[in-house]
Amino acid sequence: MPSTYKILVTGSEGFLGTHTMRHLQGKGHTVTGIDIDKDIFKYGLPDQRFDVLIHFAAYVGGRKGIDNNLYRITKNIELDRQVIQWAETQVDRMIYPSSCASYPKHLQTQHGTPMSEDMVGGETFDMYGMSKLATECMLKFAKVKSHIIRPFTIYGPGQSTDYPLPAIIQRAKRGECSVWGSGTQVRDWLHIDDALKVFEYLVHREEPIVVNIGTGIPMNFKQVAQTVYKEIHGDYSINLRTQTDEPEGASYRYADITLLKSLGLEPKISFAEGVRSMI
Repeated sequence: MPSTYKILVTGSEGFLGTHTMRHLQGKGHTVTGIDIDKDIFKYGLPDQRFDVLIHFAAYVGGRKGIDNNLYRITKNIELDRQVIQWAETQVDRMIYPSSCASYPKHLQTQHGTPMSEDMVGGETFDMYGMSKLATECMLKFAKVKSHIIRPFTIYGPGQSTDYPLPAIIQRAKRGECSVWGSGTQVRDWLHIDDALKVFEYLVHREEPIVVNIGTGIPMNFKQVAQTVYKEIHGDYSINLRTQTDEPEGASYRYADITLLKSLGLEPKISFAEGVRSMI
């Protein structure tokens, strides 16, 4: 098995793509990046072979930008179909970031149940989750080796304020402590540096796998906002404001990371440490 590979990263200008490109190049891999609008839909996929494809490209944009937007959802499914069809003849293996949103709706609306890899199937909470599940199903029948990762809430430096944590940090810097919705909704917050270790591992792995990437630690938005405010201002001496007129999404998403731990990939960065990397 070679120590370095020729890798194609789609969605290379996005948050995950940018960090992944930089990380893999630093490890000595030959990495090519293409963007969804500038390259894929305008010029198509490259007419050359790669060892590994990491397919991040998708229409995203936070809760207001993608959830239940039928046009964007169907564009994502069609994009995935094109990429998989191309990959069947042009790459040795593919890494596909699905989503924790692909888990069933009942798991995302009841507290207390960590999501394990074998729990998929049935109605999801939203159309975005269903689209990710659809692509997972396509990959089961595709003629290409594929690793499917189900990321929970990945955050880190350089992430757009369209996403929850950067937006909370931005407001906290203005002296405001507030969250969308009730603030009781739970997420599993994973720093980008811990996610990158998983991507690097999968670049080298040949046997297909489906794996959650998260911390296994549930944390609600009120706790997140309070932690952020304390890291910025040194204490928490302000009342938290909930914006109940804004969407809050699924009420409960956190990972069972038993499999991730067995691979030696247990996350190392605490949430407070991760917040400090962004302020």
